[in-house]
Amino acid sequence: MEGNLDDKDDYYRLILVDDEDEVRGRISSKISEESGFIVVGTAGNGHDALELIDKHAPHAVITDIRMPFIDGIELASILKREYPTIRVAFITGYDEFDYAREAVELGVRSYLTKPLTQGDISRFLDSLKLELDEEFRQASAQEAQDLRYRESLPFLIDSYFSSILSDAPSGADASVRSLENHGIVLEGNAVLILIQVEEGGDTDVFRWENRKLLIRSAVRDILKRRHLVYRHFLYHGGIVFLVRESREGFSSLLDEALMEAVQTSRMYHAADIDIGVSAVFRGFGEMRNAYLEARRALDDSRFLNTGRIVYIEQLEGTETSSVLMSEQELKSLDYIVRFGGDAELKNAIASEKKKISLSVGVPSDFRLYMLRLVNIVVGFSTAIGVDITELNGGDVLDTVNNFSALEPLFAWFEEIALKLREHNSRSKRTNSDKMLANAIAYLAANYQNTELSMESACEFAGISVSYLSLLFKKNTGGTFVSYLTGLRIDKAKELLKYSDDRIIEIAEKCGYKDVYYFSHSFKKHVGMPPKKYRENQKPD
Repeated sequence: MEGNLDDKDDYYRLILVDDEDEVRGRISSKISEESGFIVVGTAGNGHDALELIDKHAPHAVITDIRMPFIDGIELASILKREYPTIRVAFITGYDEFDYAREAVELGVRSYLTKPLTQGDISRFLDSLKLELDEEFRQASAQEAQDLRYRESLPFLIDSYFSSILSDAPSGADASVRSLENHGIVLEGNAVLILIQVEEGGDTDVFRWENRKLLIRSAVRDILKRRHLVYRHFLYHGGIVFLVRESREGFSSLLDEALMEAVQTSRMYHAADIDIGVSAVFRGFGEMRNAYLEARRALDDSRFLNTGRIVYIEQLEGTETSSVLMSEQELKSLDYIVRFGGDAELKNAIASEKKKISLSVGVPSDFRLYMLRLVNIVVGFSTAIGVDITELNGGDVLDTVNNFSALEPLFAWFEEIALKLREHNSRSKRTNSDKMLANAIAYLAANYQNTELSMESACEFAGISVSYLSLLFKKNTGGTFVSYLTGLRIDKAKELLKYSDDRIIEIAEKCGYKDVYYFSHSFKKHVGMPPKKYRENQKPD
């Protein structure tokens, strides 16, 4: 039987997949609540199983190997890529070593042979529960994690990396030399990853800091499993990873690792994380700029709600150089204008006014100070491709030359800055819309191709799997697969209504290899089989 879903948080969640109703029922009846598991869903094929997995986020999936539409091997492959924390067990009536080898390659937990006895099920669940219990225990064991932290990453090394990001060039160079003396060099191309852990309303600073250390250790293990070369340290409340382009397929491996990091942090540490990724850089000398790129990616992400993983290259496309001021306070103001929140901008302007009035009353060279503020908004407008003369309603210098005090200057500065930020926000949303439109156009042109996949659509659109998934969910309310299925079914309805093609021919024209899977999907979405739908379209 299936357990009480209201109490499912007290159990490990399990989904059963088998094309035989009797087998599913028999296995389900052998799983009692005393086992520590609860069956939250059953499916007759891999396609329906994916919908249940997306809905229930199970800890484990027990699936038959031979099934229609999506078999167990393909289902396990999808889960390994998109849900790497889910355990998978195969059940089959076919004792074939080829399947066993594939199961090992896919990281499948067990390989069970029908008919399954109560003893088979109990031994499997007991073993799996011990493994899951141990993982949850280790994930929350502070002493073990702290020990690993102290052994793997001495505080001194952290301080050298932090100095590279915060010190003047001479101090940064000294830190680079210190790292080299410890045998730490940055060879080849790399990206910088900045991870921010959401506080989630937790007022216990110690607990929040400890959670960051646990997440840092988890991300390190995720990268290590994919044989990616990395260094990591803490800086200004964030977790920084330097990951070197060390192997073929680096971008895909990194994207998979970051997706797993988001899921693992949520499942094991009850924390959401945001991840900013810089463009490729080379050498410690370029590391500070890479950090600023990753930080800008995170800031833009929060401003535009673009998702948990943000790549600066996807978010901004081609960039123009920032206009930097010599005074540190104006550098900070320039950054806040571009990436801070509205309240932060207002507070920064108020603070700047107060600081100037307390020090000198009025700047000794009002025109010079005025031009420096103008440079900030002019630099911002140039960077995002906005004609500031049109936005201002006339020549900027003519406008500010009429100011004889700080108050109207800052009022104008705030108004122009807010207008530029709004334009920038719309522009970046438009960029995301274009990416999604390109992907949708690709589907419309290639839906007949039975080999069409999310990877091929991402390659065409020039974006990552995680970002395209986000765009579909954010703009269509569904997944890539559900959108493609809907497109194919709509095309099939047109052919059924207006053509005399046989159903098997229509299935092929709509990208289905198997006419039976086509009929199953059509009935699921339309409510009736293709043949019945065609008959209903005929005039009486």
